[in-house]
Amino acid sequence: MAPRSGFGSLPPKTALYLLIGSGVLVLFVLLGILPMQKSLQDLDRQMEQTRFRIEEQGALHPIYLKMLAIAKAGGAAAPKLPERQSLGQKDVSELTDSLAQFIVKTGLEVQSVTPDPGSLGKGSKFLAVNIHVRGTLEQIRTFLGELAMMPSYENIESFNLQPGSGPRDVTVKVWLAAE
Repeated sequence: MAPRSGFGSLPPKTALYLLIGSGVLVLFVLLGILPMQKSLQDLDRQMEQTRFRIEEQGALHPIYLKMLAIAKAGGAAAPKLPERQSLGQKDVSELTDSLAQFIVKTGLEVQSVTPDPGSLGKGSKFLAVNIHVRGTLEQIRTFLGELAMMPSYENIESFNLQPGSGPRDVTVKVWLAAE
């Protein structure tokens, strides 16, 4: 009778070949397929990033062309800032009305214009003005541009824009030069 192996009725040589073949198959999977799978995942990630960059460039291309046309035409000219001058006492007393008219001229709805007389204390040369307006983002942008062109404008301390769509409420604290 022939000697038996641990694999049931398989001859020992066949069992050895089966064991060696299984080992080679496991080595092939561990050394060949798994690293390739990781490499393919890395390539997929790179392709996704490249696809995102291509879409981003596609979206930015019209802006680039517009900026290129402006640059070829000599560039955009910055507005000439007015000569800085302080508000006189008469100007300070009429400030609320003149700012309200200025705001309405830019298309915004005036909620309130409140100068802070306490900001002029202790020899300060600046007057704080709290402005609350309502309007569209385009009107607000126009207002801020016009505000920066005021001769007495110094800076904006705070700017609070309410979220939402359509007309929005904006609260701005502006510092103006005063005598």
